[in-house]
Amino acid sequence: MNNEILKDTNVELPKKAYELLSRAGKGGDITVRDDQYDFPCLLDSVKICRKKGFRFRLIESGKLSLSQLEWLAEAGADLYTSDEARSDFLEMELMKKACRKGGAIFAYFFHGPFESEGESGSVSFSDLQEMGRIGIYLHCTNRERERDVSRLAELAYACRKGGSWLVYYHHGLLESSLEEPGRNGAWIHISEQSLRESEDTALVLDRVKSALSAGSKLVLHLEKGLDFSLLRGVIRAGALVLFKSDLFDYRSPFRALEKEARQKKLDFRAYYLYPTFLP
Repeated sequence: MNNEILKDTNVELPKKAYELLSRAGKGGDITVRDDQYDFPCLLDSVKICRKKGFRFRLIESGKLSLSQLEWLAEAGADLYTSDEARSDFLEMELMKKACRKGGAIFAYFFHGPFESEGESGSVSFSDLQEMGRIGIYLHCTNRERERDVSRLAELAYACRKGGSWLVYYHHGLLESSLEEPGRNGAWIHISEQSLRESEDTALVLDRVKSALSAGSKLVLHLEKGLDFSLLRGVIRAGALVLFKSDLFDYRSPFRALEKEARQKKLDFRAYYLYPTFLP
């Protein structure tokens, strides 16, 4: 997938607008922030991009009005936002309805604690559940906050009911408890560090197979490498493996595994903006 970020803030706006419209006309997926271009330019670019059959991903920072975001979503722009930019559920419900009309998706990255129920200006856990039930794709990570697996399972269940997914980025060991959100269709992203707690590759592979058989959609981000037999087993068990581009040279036996893994394409809805990024 050809992702393009257009963010040269030193260029005059008319020239920037021309460049964005030109790129939309040439084809390819585009990713931009809503504070980089004016609304008419964004709207025209979305229409051109979608007419050619590509995705237009708009990162929402709070600059545009709700009505402008609805216009863009109805034109087909995929909206990406987070609790750092937007916390009003009613506004997000309207944005989601506009996305549905435009055949676009609405992705929401939640950084805050699940226990913020009732706090002013925060997104409550019940709000997150409602967001899942109306079809918003929810993303969260445990990089900075520990996540209760039972809460993750509840969110995954709500997303499944709404026709979307919970996408969870896990830092730490691949534990059997993660099968719980997996049963409800959660996408779980891990790195090779999650599979290195034991020298017993058979035990680690059994854990991967168990997660997959429970229903988890497992994505392994390979940054430094992994035991050959274990990696082969992970790929053939059904996990999606994303290789760092310069990890192996052309003579490496891992190249065959990389080629095999690349036959499986990661759905664009199963990651937040960029497939190679593990937040």
